[in-house]
Amino acid sequence: MTLWLRRLEAGLGRRGAVAAFIAVAAGVAAFATGLQGGESPRTFAALIASWLFFAGIAAGALAFVAFFRIVDASWARPLATRGAALASFAPVALIVLVVILAGARSAPWLPPESSGSAWLRLSRLGGREIGLALILFGVARLLLRSRPDETKTRGRTVAVTYCLIYAVVLSVWAFDFVLGPDPSFESTLIGPYVFMAAFIAGTGLLTLLGLVRGALSEAQRRDAGAMVLALSIFWAYLFWSQYLTIWYGDLPQETVFALRRAQGGWGPVVLTVIGLVFAVPFLMLLNPRGRRSARVLESVIILQLVGLWLNCHLLVVPTLAAVGTSPITVRDVLIALGLLGGFVLSSVRGGRAELAPT
Repeated sequence: MTLWLRRLEAGLGRRGAVAAFIAVAAGVAAFATGLQGGESPRTFAALIASWLFFAGIAAGALAFVAFFRIVDASWARPLATRGAALASFAPVALIVLVVILAGARSAPWLPPESSGSAWLRLSRLGGREIGLALILFGVARLLLRSRPDETKTRGRTVAVTYCLIYAVVLSVWAFDFVLGPDPSFESTLIGPYVFMAAFIAGTGLLTLLGLVRGALSEAQRRDAGAMVLALSIFWAYLFWSQYLTIWYGDLPQETVFALRRAQGGWGPVVLTVIGLVFAVPFLMLLNPRGRRSARVLESVIILQLVGLWLNCHLLVVPTLAAVGTSPITVRDVLIALGLLGGFVLSSVRGGRAELAPT
């Protein structure tokens, strides 16, 4: 314990470590106070959204590591070495997942079992989610244990296996935590939309850590910026594909989902997500000078990460929030900060001060 505290102080500084602990305490307090009265579904929605974001970052960063074990691009090696630190969030993610599942009926954030959905029965939901999470992070452990200089066949086999499991598990997260609370909405695209958003977030955070540590040369910054730009464009393609299907089909079970996110103050949130995740990276990184600049790339990634958190918030919260309530409340932000604090503390513990600035 003492060693971890010393490592924590070395990685974050005393003020940073105290701030992280305060963020965790504030998040726990905000969640606990939100369980009273009729606020519990909204409170669980905020927890699910932030959990999807931070657990997705950890899984997405490992997908980045696995992908570049397969491709073996030299510019990505300084980034891939930092994936182990983010993987340390796995135990925290599992604990939060248990809390979410415990509130599936007491909150409630799922339709009643009398609705006839065998997929969302609590026993099956809990077993499925915990089992898949253990498999995902178990294979991630094998991925991190295998060294890049091992035989290509073995290393690539583990990497390919992780990428496949990653896509399946995060698709199931999308089915259970985005579609599950909304009994009417149906989407076959929601799985790729969620796991690609998580991959973008993981890639962005690994790139940001590399920039902060000064580990990327100008050429590597250019390549990393080009990938951030390409992923931003692909996210816009997925977003537009989902929206176009809803608009063109004009089916009640789909339009209700979209209208709920365009009314009651949610419209500006949608525009903010599009701006931060797609428009800002597109405008700032389209020029090669923007991709080579560390300062520009850092700013773009930070804004994009905020947009991706808002994206998770947008997918989950409107379904469970009472009509007329604020799209983003102080409790939502505090819960997110609590998970951010847990993410930082676990990452520093696992990465030996990997988050420390130079």
